[in-house]
Amino acid sequence: MQQIYHSNAKTNVNNREQIQKCTSASNEELATRFNVSNQTVSKWRNRDFVQDASCCPRNIKYALTELETALVISIRRSSWLPLDEVYEMLLEQNIAISRISVYRCLVKNGINKVPQEQKDKAKKFKAYQPGYLHIDVTYLPKFNGKSAYLFVAIDRATRTLYYEIYDDKTAKSTEDFFDKCLEFFPFVITHILTDNGLEFTNRLIMSKKGNLCTKDSLLDIKCNENQIEHRLTKPATPKTNGMVERVNGTIKNNTILKNEYKDKSQMNDDLIQFLIYYNLYRRHGSIRKELNVKTPFQAVEKWFILKPEIFRVSPEEFKNKILNLNQNKVNLYQQPCET
Repeated sequence: MQQIYHSNAKTNVNNREQIQKCTSASNEELATRFNVSNQTVSKWRNRDFVQDASCCPRNIKYALTELETALVISIRRSSWLPLDEVYEMLLEQNIAISRISVYRCLVKNGINKVPQEQKDKAKKFKAYQPGYLHIDVTYLPKFNGKSAYLFVAIDRATRTLYYEIYDDKTAKSTEDFFDKCLEFFPFVITHILTDNGLEFTNRLIMSKKGNLCTKDSLLDIKCNENQIEHRLTKPATPKTNGMVERVNGTIKNNTILKNEYKDKSQMNDDLIQFLIYYNLYRRHGSIRKELNVKTPFQAVEKWFILKPEIFRVSPEEFKNKILNLNQNKVNLYQQPCET
């Protein structure tokens, strides 16, 4: 079998054997004979083998500790979450961790690609074009004993996100939030999916006679006015609206669970900054692969090329609208570029 040498090797197996066997000649004489340096001669005389040695360092320093590595492997194998979501979960433990370090850990352990059997198990959403919103409401920390609620809407196709803080979660607040969604999203909204909370629907309200309410909720009325189909999840099955449930966790992990606030205004400012970052800069691994995009805004730009007729405003106008959410924005969340 032919010997494969390092690209800069000045000797071969035969030369090295002669150097090791020739004990009478000096290093200088052998260096002149084989046209190599004295150091090369000395190196092969002190070795008991003639094959090239490995160039790998004896001690490798990894960016992640053993505990962090074990945590990455455990999260990935138990949930098969996208790289960015695994990375964000690690940031809660150590803000110095880089995204590329997490990726290299996945590659080293052979879990950077989701196995086909896991892909087959995953329940896929039906492919929709932009305009299908998943809507939910979640709790925020109290300030001065007053409750706060976050109404959240995310588009299924582009993962474009919008949310607002309210003091209550009444049907009136839902109506106001939906009006803002109609104004915010750059495309025509055709469907919404919510759970069966009283802020969204009246269908589970029962009269004293045991009859279910047939009166439209304020959200239903608003949907009828705009020719939007309002779909509801099955009662007691939050997984059917899992997309918005998951993004609720992402929002909290990057804001209220990460930072402490003096007042509600400071919390609102932080939430606005994350909303800007999420839509414009945050990589999202769940956007349809054939679009070949990384962020929600890039998905909006691609869909604008494919389906311009469903858009109310251009991507550039939409980007300005996002940036105007906070005129004095300081982007604390943007990740460094990969090299």
